[in-house]
Amino acid sequence: MDATLTAQAAWREALPLLGTKYRFVTHGILAIASLHLSRLAGTEKEQQMYQDIAATQMNTGLTQYRVEVQNMTTKNAEALFAFSTTTTTFVLHTAGAECEATLRSIRRHDLSIEETLGSISALSKAICRILRSIRGVLVIIVPCWDCIYNGPLRPITDREWWPAPVPVTAEELDENRKLQRLETMWSRHGRNYNYSFHTLRHALKDLREAFALVSRLRCLAQSGDTRCATSFDWTSVFSWPVQLSLEFMALLEQRCMEAWVLIAHYAILLSRVTGVMWLDGLAANLIATAALVIGEDNWAWVEWPATATNMDLTFLRNLAKPSPQTHTSMRETTAERPTESLQADSDSSRS
Repeated sequence: MDATLTAQAAWREALPLLGTKYRFVTHGILAIASLHLSRLAGTEKEQQMYQDIAATQMNTGLTQYRVEVQNMTTKNAEALFAFSTTTTTFVLHTAGAECEATLRSIRRHDLSIEETLGSISALSKAICRILRSIRGVLVIIVPCWDCIYNGPLRPITDREWWPAPVPVTAEELDENRKLQRLETMWSRHGRNYNYSFHTLRHALKDLREAFALVSRLRCLAQSGDTRCATSFDWTSVFSWPVQLSLEFMALLEQRCMEAWVLIAHYAILLSRVTGVMWLDGLAANLIATAALVIGEDNWAWVEWPATATNMDLTFLRNLAKPSPQTHTSMRETTAERPTESLQADSDSSRS
């Protein structure tokens, strides 16, 4: 559940101890272990069996967790944080599986308009559930930061060694320019001001910083840094969704075109993480869902994410039609196109 060697060691030592004191932590551990076994199962029957066990363990843990979180103290903060992390991992797996199943159904069947809208709704709700789960850790970590940071889980929360999120290389500067141009979706001559613009602008600013941070960490790893067991500290890709505002989440749930375009671009960062099974396929799920939500007429805005992740949107053609519930700003933006191509060059798409 982490990238650095010290953080992995901290989890190995802390989780069993926390589990002996708080049963919901044990249930969370067993749920994740069962999901892992379901990935290794040899038959579909075995896979379903382990998934059922995982769901039972997680539901049992959640019942106890909800009681405990109502009385958060310095004593139970670490246990609550640990369980919140296992919950996020569980949601990443289960909601991701829902997305993949829905997309497979779309590929195999000719859907009616009602079925198409139902599929798009299911996909968008699953993605929103993932994002809400990721940012849900704030409920624990904000009020209990000092306790967690100064305790045995410090290696998991300590990221003071991360470099400043400032683009340096030519590739980083180029990506930053591509992201900056996304602001023209809502900030342009003739567009009436909407209070959602501030929310979108703030989310885009944070996304640009996340891109720079991930790139800086990848460069650090390539220079010989030995802190990480993986190619780089992949937990950095969560620096953006964990701080998403509730206002931005509301825009996603309203199917605001601009918000979903930002989600598609965030998928580029996820695609750069390898060897983490909980994130397998998530980038493709985000881009496909975003493409369906914004409609085929707006696909020019997601050319870069699709190209950078080798995502072929052809199978979604003729399905990506705006829902009647789509946010007003989506319809206002439909007629516009990026003034400059946002498609990644060949080097960027391979990075």
